[in-house]
Amino acid sequence: MLAGVVRRGILSFVAFEITAAAVGFATFRTLRRSEEKRKYLYLNWPSLSSTYYWVEDSISFGQLTGTRLRLSDQRRWAQIDLNSENIETD
Repeated sequence: MLAGVVRRGILSFVAFEITAAAVGFATFRTLRRSEEKRKYLYLNWPSLSSTYYWVEDSISFGQLTGTRLRLSDQRRWAQIDLNSENIETD
C-alpha cells in the first residue's frame, strides 16, 4: 500500500516536471519568435522580461544574444513610440 502511494507520487512528480518543461519551452519559443509578445512582456512584467533576456544570454555561451536582442528591441520600440501619432504635444 505504501509502495503504491510512493509510486503514484513519483509518477505525479515526473508528469509535473515534464509538463513544466514543455510549457517553459513553448513560452520561450513563442517569445523568441514574436517581438509583439516580447514587448507585451517587457511592458507588463519587466522581471520576467529580464529573465527571458538572461536565459538568451545563458544559452548563447557568451555571445550575449539576449543583451543584443534587448537593446535592439528597446531601440525599435522607442523609435515606434516617437513616431506614434498619439503623442501629446504642447
